[in-house]
Amino acid sequence: MFALALSLIAAACTSAASSEGTNPPATDASAAPETTFTYFDGSAGSLGDYVGKPVVVNFWASWCPSCVEEMRSAFVPVQEQRGEDVAFLGLNLQDDRAAALQMVADTGVLFDLAEDATGVLYVELGGIGMPFTVFIDGDGTVVATHNGPLDAAQLDAKITEAFG
Repeated sequence: MFALALSLIAAACTSAASSEGTNPPATDASAAPETTFTYFDGSAGSLGDYVGKPVVVNFWASWCPSCVEEMRSAFVPVQEQRGEDVAFLGLNLQDDRAAALQMVADTGVLFDLAEDATGVLYVELGGIGMPFTVFIDGDGTVVATHNGPLDAAQLDAKITEAFG
């Protein structure tokens, strides 16, 4: 059973990494779900916390090698460059808390972090692979999604395309 689960996880990461990865949101120009999650500091939150500023939401996990690389090489530098104009939220998906915190320390992430412990928000937003990135405008509308890893140039271009 464990081997099957591990194989499925590896396949999800591998297939996401090998595909182009651009998918429309679950419904075109849909309002972001109001599903709540828990920030790493223990407080409750929702995507509504970000209304008024565009937000890039990245679903990640310590068990996904593509997620670790993407966090370090794309999200950290792009957030440093664009963080004044765009909010960033990392949603940890079904992960061991200690492993997730170690990954955060190892990658140098400084943006908001929370847990989607059951994967409900991931599914509501149309995630099918890892990592999974969602672009939500300042009005709270999902304007684009991306399944699979991004490098810094791709992430920057997608932000420009999504938010202008």
